[in-house]
Amino acid sequence: MNRFLTFKQKLILTYMVFIVLPMSVLGLGAYGLYSDAMEKKVSDFAQQVAVSTASNIEMYIRELEQFTLMPYYGRDFQDTLTDDRGADPLLSIEVKETIEKNFSFWQSQRGSVENISYFSKPGVGQERIYSLGYLPPDLEVGKLPWFETFSGSDEIVTYLSLHQPASTDLIQNTPPPKVFSLIRKIYKSSTILITSGFFQVDFTLEDIERIMSRVNREKNGSFLLIDRDGQIVYSGDPVNEQLLAHIAEPPSDGQDRQIVSMGSQKNIIVHHPVGKMGWTVVGYVPVSQIVSGIMQVRNSMILIGVVCIVLALIVSTGISYQITKPIYKLISLIKRVETEDFQIQYDNPPRNEIGQLIRSFIRMSRRLDETIRNLYQAEIVRQESELQALKSQINPHFLFNTLETIKMKAEIDEADATVDMITALGKLVKTSLHAGNDFNTFREEREYLNNYFYIQDNRYASRFDMTIDVEEELMEWYIPKLLIQPLVENAFYHGLEMKQGKGKLSVAIGREESHVKVVVTDDGLGMSPERLLRLRQSLDDGKQRLSQDEKSIGLANVFARIGLYFGSPYTMHIDSRPGEGTEIVLLLPPIKSESEVNIYVSRHNRG
Repeated sequence: MNRFLTFKQKLILTYMVFIVLPMSVLGLGAYGLYSDAMEKKVSDFAQQVAVSTASNIEMYIRELEQFTLMPYYGRDFQDTLTDDRGADPLLSIEVKETIEKNFSFWQSQRGSVENISYFSKPGVGQERIYSLGYLPPDLEVGKLPWFETFSGSDEIVTYLSLHQPASTDLIQNTPPPKVFSLIRKIYKSSTILITSGFFQVDFTLEDIERIMSRVNREKNGSFLLIDRDGQIVYSGDPVNEQLLAHIAEPPSDGQDRQIVSMGSQKNIIVHHPVGKMGWTVVGYVPVSQIVSGIMQVRNSMILIGVVCIVLALIVSTGISYQITKPIYKLISLIKRVETEDFQIQYDNPPRNEIGQLIRSFIRMSRRLDETIRNLYQAEIVRQESELQALKSQINPHFLFNTLETIKMKAEIDEADATVDMITALGKLVKTSLHAGNDFNTFREEREYLNNYFYIQDNRYASRFDMTIDVEEELMEWYIPKLLIQPLVENAFYHGLEMKQGKGKLSVAIGREESHVKVVVTDDGLGMSPERLLRLRQSLDDGKQRLSQDEKSIGLANVFARIGLYFGSPYTMHIDSRPGEGTEIVLLLPPIKSESEVNIYVSRHNRG
């Protein structure tokens, strides 16, 4: 058998060397020379298209700059807009209506205008904000992302790349489209030395899409627009993440074009900047499309080589097939056992040493399956009882206090303000008691925590600042239900409730390497080093499950559930300082789909 296999290898190698190799070298040489010439021509053409497109976009941006000069077209309007003196309330309403009517008229002049706003400069006279859209009531001009750098600079106009608009439409049922913005400083008509405010115009990508679509009509490549942060401003087609990484990072040698290889696929990539916006027009053309004209020659050479290889393989593999077939079948059975599938069988194994090995392996796997099932039954019964006991530890103290708060608020507000609290509490109870699904998405968990924060905010009369931040990438990933709420509740009752003055509590959820990291932080009373040490030891030793200390039972619940669901290396870390607060960090696995959820759930339901 060994001699036969060695002979087969020598036979295949001989055919490859004396038949396939010379023809391949000749064909690939001619193909390579022609491909290089075609690559150069297409690269030059793509660069010209990128330059032309960037020029068109720059002209369009200059038109938008002219549009932002609208407040200067009438001195009376400019004076009305920049008047920072106090005024009669009725007169202020008339001024606001006059200004916003002008804004509305200007918006009608250009279809891509999403919103127009004016913000008076903080600290200069009476605060004035005019906008066609609805702005949040707590908006602070000084905290807008462009204010700090732009206000103190000598620039007259600044530019914001693609972003979510601050203003919204009150009757809009869908999220507003992303916009890019131009912000111009507005001066008093009497002087150009004093900045009175800032004129911001938000534009949709309607005109940008029209410009870019002209160059994307041909399907031999694609052009897109990115900003200086690598964010895609416009793309007609989805962009491969690996290709996007190269596109977002121009060549370090200063060249405006490059060839990027991704596996067997090569792409020609060209860049050209778009002036003040900080955008870059990027074009990429697959090399395979460039050389499509000479595919016939290459394919002929490949066909001849394939025929020669196939003839050699037919001779050698025909004889070895019957010998190697049982071996490959045994390998497939072993792989099934590796995936914990012990219900394997082989009909009519050969009557030789390999057949005997297959029969012995099947008998061994079935005995192993029976043993594992018996062990799993006992272990799962124990773990399931522990998990159900942990999940049933509901704290009625929170529900009681919440209902008392709702009752008092109903008496004070005559039930007008109770609807939101009752709705929030109903969502909490529904999430807590809903059966059949032990996992939530992070989006659902965030909604659950927001309802919880809303109730606590009403209960404590806004004594606490509460925030929750979830990375957008993780929104549709999964987390065990009610894993974060016990940590938040523990922070309220044992960290913030007895604190003097206003407290802060934050929940931050993000990705760290191969883990999902959940951080719950408060600036409450904290714990003494001795108390923290005892808590850590009791959690690590597993004694906390039997503890009667109500201050830590929620932590024990979370710690135990992480261990039962995921095991090592996923865990919970606690850090605390007296008088400074407590930080709890959860390290969880990234669960991106329901199929992955079922893997963890099935660990507690295997029969």
